[in-house]
Amino acid sequence: MKMFLLGAGASADAGLATSVKMTRAIAERLGRGSYRNPAGQLLHAVIGAIVQHDTSRGGDAFDVPDVERVFSAVTTLSRRDSLDISAFVERWNGNVDAATGPSGLPETWAREFRDSLYGEHAGASELQSAFEDGVFALTQPTSDTLFLELERQMLAALVQVLRVEPSRVTYLSPLVNASGLQAVATLNYDLTIETASEQLGLSFDTGLDQWRGGYGWQWRHDVDVRLLKLHGSLDYALHHARPRKRRILSDHLVRVNDEIAANPAMVFGLGSKLRSDGPFLAMLVELDRLLAETHWLTIVGYSFGDRHINAALTRWINSDIADRISIVNPEIEKWTSGDVAPSYFSTLSQAASGGGFEFGRHATWAPLQLDLLSVGAAEGLATLHG
Repeated sequence: MKMFLLGAGASADAGLATSVKMTRAIAERLGRGSYRNPAGQLLHAVIGAIVQHDTSRGGDAFDVPDVERVFSAVTTLSRRDSLDISAFVERWNGNVDAATGPSGLPETWAREFRDSLYGEHAGASELQSAFEDGVFALTQPTSDTLFLELERQMLAALVQVLRVEPSRVTYLSPLVNASGLQAVATLNYDLTIETASEQLGLSFDTGLDQWRGGYGWQWRHDVDVRLLKLHGSLDYALHHARPRKRRILSDHLVRVNDEIAANPAMVFGLGSKLRSDGPFLAMLVELDRLLAETHWLTIVGYSFGDRHINAALTRWINSDIADRISIVNPEIEKWTSGDVAPSYFSTLSQAASGGGFEFGRHATWAPLQLDLLSVGAAEGLATLHG
């Protein structure tokens, strides 16, 4: 059985921006200038601070940071006062301290003001204190709300940036049409696989509609393409409710027709991609189950940076069923010719080749058939499965 694992580079041939180019695309959508969009101006400040940090450590001043790195910085800064390290940070970057967002009254102020007028301890001093608290809240500048607004705008821009032209996805035909196809697992949020399947008259199923809150993953019967969207999708959002015939309220998924929601079903940003809410743990369990039936795994456009995905690959390559692994990525030529390669790519390719060093000694083990194609997704899929 064949299975595909797709990373961000798999969508580049569809005309979608890579993670680095996406930073520029989102920044352009949000605009600049405090009078036009304060959140857009803040985004440029965050990007600039990251570039400054990198250049102080020998980085290139013209290297734009990865969009997920930028988003992680924004989400962390919006919650910086609650971080464990905040007790040890006397002053944040000046651009962060200077950022201000719309002020507003706290949710509890109306009740406190009413109590100062009519409550058990109402009095002139209580009224004055509540009034002063309200004035302070309305006039005190805060950046937390602006960072939260920037999060919202970045996610909304992401939806627009990842819209795909149907005419650009024909290169995926060898993938969705592959004989003996077990499933397609993707880390991308876009709808390229769905669009390619529809163009060929093939049915597809993500299993998201059937998920009812447990670890089991149900697929519709008689579908042509089983599509496991491990990091979520543009057209789904998390909704807090009680799944049908279940006992406790939990997060499940609803389709929102390409609109972004307050709690989108996407795992976006760096750090741990392992979300405990919604269906994400259940999908990882299903990934292992699918890999347990996969002889030939093709990995397209993945940069080997997600630890929980790498752990699943390790479990598969150490299993008896693993027979062939194909890796398609235009960076492979650099990775294999002296440039710094992702550490797990080196580990995986060495393991598949059947030799290397372990504990300082040369070691050998049973090799797999290994294909390394330093090309884009279109050429790689046509070569392997066309």
